[in-house]
Amino acid sequence: MEEQRKTKKLGQYLKSTGLILLLGILLGVFLAFLDVDITFLESYTFLDWGIILLLFYIGLFLVINLHELGHLLVGKALGYELLLFRVGLLSFKKENGKLKVSLVKNVGYGGLCAMIPHEQSTLKDFALYSTGGVLMNILTGLGFLFLSGQSSVHQNLRGGLLLTGILSLIVAIINSWPFFSMNQPTDGMMFFSILGKSPLAERFYSSHVLTQKLTLGIRPRDLALVEKEGPMEDFHDLSHAYYLYLQALDQQNLQDAEKYLAMVEKNLGLTPPYTLPAYHYELCYFAMVQGDEEKAKKYHDLSGKILAKDQDINGLRIKAYYAYHVEKDLKKAEALARQGLAVQAHYPFKGQGIFEAEALNLLLEKIIKHQEEIC
Repeated sequence: MEEQRKTKKLGQYLKSTGLILLLGILLGVFLAFLDVDITFLESYTFLDWGIILLLFYIGLFLVINLHELGHLLVGKALGYELLLFRVGLLSFKKENGKLKVSLVKNVGYGGLCAMIPHEQSTLKDFALYSTGGVLMNILTGLGFLFLSGQSSVHQNLRGGLLLTGILSLIVAIINSWPFFSMNQPTDGMMFFSILGKSPLAERFYSSHVLTQKLTLGIRPRDLALVEKEGPMEDFHDLSHAYYLYLQALDQQNLQDAEKYLAMVEKNLGLTPPYTLPAYHYELCYFAMVQGDEEKAKKYHDLSGKILAKDQDINGLRIKAYYAYHVEKDLKKAEALARQGLAVQAHYPFKGQGIFEAEALNLLLEKIIKHQEEIC
């Protein structure tokens, strides 16, 4: 298993190296084709280059987030529902039916767009959605290059625009290239896998359908899931095991829930950084169910500020159980549980929301019984 991962990483490294070499050739040809005048760079001083590098850093931020904006615009055109959009440290999250803005530390990425497909959404729609970022980078990259060629623009700004335009096109090319980055496929890999009807596309589609079902109100226990044979290959397999865990938990089958969650915990290295909190939540929760306070504390701490700021029913379930089992604070646990029940209707994954509500009602019964015993 470990050898397979090392071989896979080596293959990805070789692909990335080949891509960088290819980019140098392509950009040279592309700039020559556009006849972009870069002779003005010869007159730049050391201070000028410092200003240009600062503009380049700003441009990098713009390029990354314009890419995510491209996904957002295409997703909205397809009727997708916004779940999460991050611009640097700013996080825009649909929580309890409202758009909530907060500060979140990014881990390995500068922007993020997460959307929920609607009932009629198809795999072809998802292929189109995956191209949104690349198309935006191409359009804005060409725009930056065009502006950099205007003599009326200050020379320092022209340099910054030129570098940003080149960077935007590089990002477009990299994202069009089919490979895995930070445990998730690039837009190009998603697009070409779907067009080529590869096995990877089938896994894309299965995750797509599961999201649709939970959004439509089908609870985890009623999902048609089959355990995958063999080792996990990527984060799609990991998310499938996670759904199997939720299903077993919703069916009150703690033995199977423990088995599938152990599979998830063993393969956390396959998940993209931004999805880790969801797994940490459940590892914390199930540790509390099993009476393992030390493990619960470990994953509660790993959830960090994400959990602390979470005000939807899922996050409130974890916090309510933690207050009851670990902090031994009945009043706090009851308040959090009732707060969670009050926002159930706004949870985007309505099917999971039903399960969440039952778990909170079960906790309230325990709290009431505990309070009666004290009295």
